[in-house]
Amino acid sequence: MSRLLMTAFVLMLSGVAGAVHAQSDGAWQTMTLSDFREPSQTDPLQTMVWPDAIRDANAYATRELKKNLNGRNAWVTALSTRFEDKGRSIILSTVLTRTCESGANHAGAGVERSICPLRIVTLDRGKATTLREDRGCYIDPPDAGLPAQNQGDSIQARFDPATGQIQMRAIIGGQLIAECARSFPTR
Repeated sequence: MSRLLMTAFVLMLSGVAGAVHAQSDGAWQTMTLSDFREPSQTDPLQTMVWPDAIRDANAYATRELKKNLNGRNAWVTALSTRFEDKGRSIILSTVLTRTCESGANHAGAGVERSICPLRIVTLDRGKATTLREDRGCYIDPPDAGLPAQNQGDSIQARFDPATGQIQMRAIIGGQLIAECARSFPTR
């Protein structure tokens, strides 16, 4: 029983740490989903990258929708990845908010990308600096209810430490989505 609990705990921590997992070897990595409904004072995505998106969603939910959030945040999710470069961390993130331009919105539609707010933020000695605000592709990670062809859907990113470039791409239904292929300088 304790072995099962330990395995579950390790898996849980690896999921939580996904957003802060750092990589700098140039390989493509799948961006990690973060759900902001549970407030955190230690999550850099909530405190330094997207606090305004969370505030806006909370205001909309309470003022317009008349919801009582009971100490939680409104529904906001983000995809992110983190890279290490010369003593600083670089976070690339897109956030799913009401400002996204979404694809089809009906039961017969397949998986489509949304174009959402994107930020590249550096963390250096506890200080956050926004390098870039733009728009980028966002898709929810696959779940068991999706067709087999969509089980590998993802938004991916990689960092080239030699050039300081971050590249981003989307794979939906096994196909690269051309409009999601982006490159961003970090220096």
